[in-house]
Amino acid sequence: MTAEHFPPADFSTLKRGQQITLRHASGNQFTGVLEDRADDATVVWVRSDDGAGRRLFHREDGYSIGV
Repeated sequence: MTAEHFPPADFSTLKRGQQITLRHASGNQFTGVLEDRADDATVVWVRSDDGAGRRLFHREDGYSIGV
């Protein structure tokens, strides 16, 4: 069995304050509000909706973006 390959997420269109959901092929999901995005759109900080703080995501971590 081979691992699925997903293209890097495109964070360039996301805006601060936007509600987003990041979904991974493994089934993991993270929902929250975009706090910040690197100028080159390679990473984003997302504050969790469930009060678990914020998390950094890199565009090549394998997540797809839902808004």
